[in-house]
Amino acid sequence: MFVILVEHFFDAQGRERFPTWVHRIGSAASRYPGFIDIQQMTPLGEPDRCCFMMSFETPQDAQQWITSSDRKIVLALMEPYPRGEHHATRWLAGESWSSR
Repeated sequence: MFVILVEHFFDAQGRERFPTWVHRIGSAASRYPGFIDIQQMTPLGEPDRCCFMMSFETPQDAQQWITSSDRKIVLALMEPYPRGEHHATRWLAGESWSSR
């Protein structure tokens, strides 16, 4: 599994629209091969930080999404609400451990 953790910095209006925007990203990304999931993430004690995590089967699947015109379209939706640059960290996840 390949995981991307993304943090965006928005003004107050952007932070308000963020949950709906994450849903739109998921809807668009779900049409791409290897897409697994997207989850909005809020660091404890820092509700103004706008983060989400996306997972794909492989790094190549993620790259197809990253370079897609669909991604550019959803990114453009939040251009009116910037407060800074976004940051993305890409992770290659190993097998899940289970205590079963």
